[in-house]
Amino acid sequence: MNSPLVSFIIPYFNAGTTINETIDSIFNQSYPHFDIWLINDGSTDQFSLDQLKQFEGNEKIHLLNQENAGPSVARNKAIQLSSAEFIVPLDADDLVGTTAISECVHRATSDKDIGVVYGNLHFFGESTEQKIQQVFSIERQLLWNQIAVCCLIRKEVFTSVGYYDEYLSKLGLEDWEFWLRVGQSPWKFSKIEHVHFRIRVVGSSRTFEVANKNLNLIKDYVYQKHCNSLIRAYEKKYYEYKMLKETPDFKIGKFLLTPYRFIKKKLFRNE
Repeated sequence: MNSPLVSFIIPYFNAGTTINETIDSIFNQSYPHFDIWLINDGSTDQFSLDQLKQFEGNEKIHLLNQENAGPSVARNKAIQLSSAEFIVPLDADDLVGTTAISECVHRATSDKDIGVVYGNLHFFGESTEQKIQQVFSIERQLLWNQIAVCCLIRKEVFTSVGYYDEYLSKLGLEDWEFWLRVGQSPWKFSKIEHVHFRIRVVGSSRTFEVANKNLNLIKDYVYQKHCNSLIRAYEKKYYEYKMLKETPDFKIGKFLLTPYRFIKKKLFRNE
């Protein structure tokens, strides 16, 4: 059986100083059947524009150009053009682990209901840390983003739940909103306990410079868009807590703590 094609999708804005390292990591990883979509999102510095020229004529690299519209628009354009079965979104300074794609494809092809495969992360640059990503939970996802943008996604996921929200293209956290839609669909998330990607930490990154500054606006938009999911999650937690209070363990614990609460109340009252 032929290996399925994997497309790496990379929005590119003034990323001339890091793009070679990112591209090299793709060519040095072990999975052979891939192509790369590099989308110039209106780069303005000449060095970054010159760096793109070295990729012209490479049969594995597709170069696209657009006026600056942000990564959601760039990614969506390339994903729709790709004929791959699997998509790997990357930033232009991310690095791919040697066996990451081989492991992810093997996992995804073992179960046709798996839509997303991801692993752990290693941060490098201005800070160094290993990030253990969580097992996906829609309740947690409503509060914060659990999964980085870089992972393996079955292309059919995009055609069934929709592409990245283009309203968030310049505001940021479009992946947070996308995972919410996937999490409300029948698609499964599958986590592999290996470090798959290296993420560069830069103080001037889009996360720090854009998304964090727009966080309240982004939350308002996302919560309005997914208000039904918020209500269901709140309702579920409410009834879980209500049922917990009726369990023998809860009642016994409450009974045992009653004297201590009485003493505490007396002590504080006498201060």
